[in-house]
Amino acid sequence: MLMPLSGCAFEDIDRRAFVTSIGIDSSEVKDKKYSVILKISMSKGDPKVIGSDFLMLQVNCNSISEGLDLLRAMSDKKLEYGHVKVLLFGEEVARKDISLAVDYFMRRPDIQKIAYLGVGKPNAYELLRFKPKEEAVAGSYFFYAFERSRMQSPFVYAVPLYDASRRITTPGLDLTIPVMAYVHDDLQINQIALFDKKKLKVELASDESKLLKLLIAGVHNDTLTLKTKDGVFSVTTEDGESDYKLAIGQGKAKAFFSIKMKGALIERMDDSGVITEDIKKTLEQKAEEQLQKNVLQLLIKLKEEGLDPLGFGLRYRSRHWDHSNEVKSWSAIYPELEFQVKVQYKIKEN
Repeated sequence: MLMPLSGCAFEDIDRRAFVTSIGIDSSEVKDKKYSVILKISMSKGDPKVIGSDFLMLQVNCNSISEGLDLLRAMSDKKLEYGHVKVLLFGEEVARKDISLAVDYFMRRPDIQKIAYLGVGKPNAYELLRFKPKEEAVAGSYFFYAFERSRMQSPFVYAVPLYDASRRITTPGLDLTIPVMAYVHDDLQINQIALFDKKKLKVELASDESKLLKLLIAGVHNDTLTLKTKDGVFSVTTEDGESDYKLAIGQGKAKAFFSIKMKGALIERMDDSGVITEDIKKTLEQKAEEQLQKNVLQLLIKLKEEGLDPLGFGLRYRSRHWDHSNEVKSWSAIYPELEFQVKVQYKIKEN
């Protein structure tokens, strides 16, 4: 009888402040490590109201937990983190170390593990203060941008918090995070940043980011420009997928990539006349050669940088049972790994 009489720790909704995004920047204060930013929604809950207002709180601190405690003292309401959907790291922080921050957010039970990670350029603060006109709830623009990228964007491979933690803690698999750039009062998400286990090492160009997404998760609705003797054409890739096999033998280790893509001819860039079957075959061959060359260049670049976002090392570890030496063995194999890329591109009938 005494247990139900204890009641509950209910808090009225008008006494709560719902945090939708968290940003981590380097502090400009000499003796402080971080600048922690909270984006708090001031939505009234009406789905018909477009252009939600928000409040931003910022504090300098030496740890994220300290910063959140200080921020709690700056609000007259209870800060709720259950609606946090985006965690942004400023570029300067990303180039130092984000592993401890990711570990902290993973340990907090009130932050969803499906929150997406992003690298903010020039910093997280500038990204969080961005207010799109069509945004219904503060912070929802970033979340839906990452959600749509799974199928609609050829550039971005969105990484949730749980996947980022897995990539940081798993030997043989490195972290990738989308880059969110604030350029000319607009937001651009068309690059991928490559991390080792702690810090940002390389920012891929947009064309390289498309290829990396193709190799990791496949692509849809991508556009490819092809120049042949018959003219210049634009084809759209409606479906593209990639797979690879590792061969570790007596000689050098090799990775065999098989890429299959289906597309459609959508635009002629000049007066090239009637599209014949011979022209289509030429375009297919040109697309295969171009993709094969570019993918091979990207794989070599990843190897030379010592980064493994595709999980070659994890694939190797899953098929070898010498657990005490497998990481060391792969570290010696990867710099000598050779790549073979085979591309099949099929242009369907219009």
